[in-house]
Amino acid sequence: LTYEQRANDVLAVLKATTRDSAIVLGFSDGGYTGYKLASMYPERVRKLITIGAAEVTPGQRNFDFNTKQAFALDSAYMRQQLALMPQPQRLAEMFAQVGNMYNHLTLDKTLLQTIQCPVLVMAGDRDEGNPVQRILHTSQDIRRSQLGIIPNASHGAFLINFPAVWADVVPFIK
Repeated sequence: LTYEQRANDVLAVLKATTRDSAIVLGFSDGGYTGYKLASMYPERVRKLITIGAAEVTPGQRNFDFNTKQAFALDSAYMRQQLALMPQPQRLAEMFAQVGNMYNHLTLDKTLLQTIQCPVLVMAGDRDEGNPVQRILHTSQDIRRSQLGIIPNASHGAFLINFPAVWADVVPFIK
């Protein structure tokens, strides 16, 4: 499993649904996929919004999130996801693959400078894995970026302070 594969999966969905470029929103791991998509397929991403996805290099963080933690965090959501999965018995395998992918991820200035579309880079001011300084650096490395720091919010900023997130998103997408 790689971010290139994920970007290609998103591209397949875009091709199946529209001929136009799209406004893409990615949260956390989806934000990293969004950066890769915008870098690889600039003609398909009109604007990109990322929440909780900052520059990272291998060894900087250790992603070891597992199914037990996921269910403890939001059991209703996880039950919904299992119902949608064609092979729910492989959930633990999926978490292991995502962890391996994330632990080897490089998102740095080299990749960020290839992104041509406008990007709204957002995070909570209390995001445990994406400190404000790293979010700021990420934003500064993208030529056409805007920065949105959500007050009193951790990683799931849009769940914690949706009005503040929406106040940043609406003017950006217009």
